[in-house]
Amino acid sequence: MDTVGPIRGHLRQRSGFAIAPLYCNPRFYIMARQVSLVKFEGKIGDLSFYKDKRGYQARMKGGPTKEQINSDPRFQRTKENGVEFGRAANAAKGLRKQLRELLNQGADAQFPNRLTGRMNRILRADEFNGRGDRQVLVENLGQLVGLECNLKSQLSEVFFVKSRPVYDRASGTGSLELPEMIAKNQIKVLSGATHVQVQLVAAEFDAQNPEAEGLSVSRSSYLDIAKSDSSPAESLTLQLQPQPDSAVLILMGISYFQFVNGGYYPLANGLFNALTFVQVNQP
Repeated sequence: MDTVGPIRGHLRQRSGFAIAPLYCNPRFYIMARQVSLVKFEGKIGDLSFYKDKRGYQARMKGGPTKEQINSDPRFQRTKENGVEFGRAANAAKGLRKQLRELLNQGADAQFPNRLTGRMNRILRADEFNGRGDRQVLVENLGQLVGLECNLKSQLSEVFFVKSRPVYDRASGTGSLELPEMIAKNQIKVLSGATHVQVQLVAAEFDAQNPEAEGLSVSRSSYLDIAKSDSSPAESLTLQLQPQPDSAVLILMGISYFQFVNGGYYPLANGLFNALTFVQVNQP
């Protein structure tokens, strides 16, 4: 029996526009693609209209209600998953807020989703609490290492110096030694860029403690990537004394600039800047 045809006709009759069904299950909901000249976003009754990477879509509200999820034993796992995902999302939101200024200089649009996904993985690594009660624990934050804030410009693809940061928890001091170098040979040159800055970042983080929010940032001098002259060696240093139970997240980054009329301007508003989680110092 063809269920798609009658449903498509019913939707056209009620809404006055065309949608092309992609999936139909009478028990739950309809997902469809908008094919009319006028595209919609938002809600009309039980229909939701939105845009994703596939184009403009439409779907009908369905699935269990909030009351069912909260009270029906059949949805216990759904409730547990929802609670834990919310906990991971809140941890990711807190870290993004802490790093907001840096992320505004170059994180891509999908970074919040990747960070939430990584926090959810970290939460699921909790071996002490049961389902529904698992937490984003400091001892599991090592899984953040390697997370890129901007997939358009990953650190390993633009920065070829082998130097890596060190952090001493006892003194709260972090450092990164940049050797004497010809910058254009050690840092990827982008069209339109004349200079770069290397960044070293230390962020105190503990999802269980909202007061763990220390942040320290150190930046190099402007390194000329248009010349063949050697840049002198320099040391980036930062100071961050964390609370006893907090982790310290170490990030490294590269920011590109154009030098125009005596000023340094971010290249393409930071579109090609790199920022990467490279270490996690745990108590």
